[in-house]
This record gives sequence, structure tokens and C-alpha cells, in this order.
Amino acid sequence: MVIRGLRALLRRFARSKAGVTAVEFALVAPPFLMLLFGTLEVSIMYFVATTMEGEVQVAARQIRTGNVQASANPVEAFRDLLCENLGNLIACDTVAIDVRTFPSFGEFDRPPLLDEDGNPQNESFDPGEGGSVVLVRIAYRYAVYAPFLSEFIGTGGGFYEIYAGAAFQNEPYDGALEE
Repeated sequence: MVIRGLRALLRRFARSKAGVTAVEFALVAPPFLMLLFGTLEVSIMYFVATTMEGEVQVAARQIRTGNVQASANPVEAFRDLLCENLGNLIACDTVAIDVRTFPSFGEFDRPPLLDEDGNPQNESFDPGEGGSVVLVRIAYRYAVYAPFLSEFIGTGGGFYEIYAGAAFQNEPYDGALEE
């Protein structure tokens, strides 16, 4: 008798259409939401990277023309220029800044700016003089929040390192010799 009742209950359950939409949504929603949040996260990362690149170009222009070198505190002047618009987007105090001069464009040395934990290392600030070949680099460790996305991009561990840079020759300002 109990078996008959159980069979009847199972048949009714198998024929019922109530709740099918909820079950289908429960199956489709997790992958859809992961894809949606992953797309948003990557879009934000590209926005941060593009903004960083633009701000490096703006700040590097002030080195190229000698305005940063002429200021009372060149390091602070450069950081202020760089962080003027970055500060609304990322924590600018966590950005690694490296400005170096080189004898020529073919002799760039680029030590890593972030260690394994994402802390700044090998930072230098030497904007050079008129005619100097300069490399400006910045690095930022972006925290990835979308589930499972950090397994596919970056260094893993929930972070992605974003770099921006500019290489140029300073303009011959303040009586620098022209070649």
C-alpha cells in the first residue's frame, strides 16, 4: 500500500509542469551571472588601464618639457600630476612609480615594479635633464572580485597587475645643447 502511494506520488511529480521555470532559471542563472559579472570586471579593468595610460602620458609630458624638474619637489609634483585623475578611480598611494634615464633608447633596463605580494619595489625617480632619454612606468595591483575570473587572468590569487608607461627624449630646455 505504501509502495502504491509512493508510485502515484512520483507519477504526479513527473507529470507536473509547475515550477519548471524556476528550475530552468536555477540551472541557467549561475553561469549567466558569472559571465555577466566577469564581463563587467574585465570592462572595469580595461577602463582603469586606459585611464592609467592616459595619465602617464599627461604627467610624462611635464617631465619632457622640464616643468617637473623645475618644481621645488619633483617627486611630489609628478605624483600630484599623475594622481590628479587617478585618485578618483584607484588608490594612488598604492601605485608604483618608476622614472629612469638611459643613454639611448636601445639600453632600457626594466626591473620588476611589484613583488609577489604586489608591493612596490625597485622604484626610482630620475627625470633627467634636457635631451635625456627617459622611461616612465607605473604599476598597480588591481583586485579582481568576479568569481573564478582571477583563475583565468593575471597572476591568480585574486589580483591582476596593470602597467602603463611612456618612453621619450626630453626637450632641450634651459640651455641644453642641441645635437
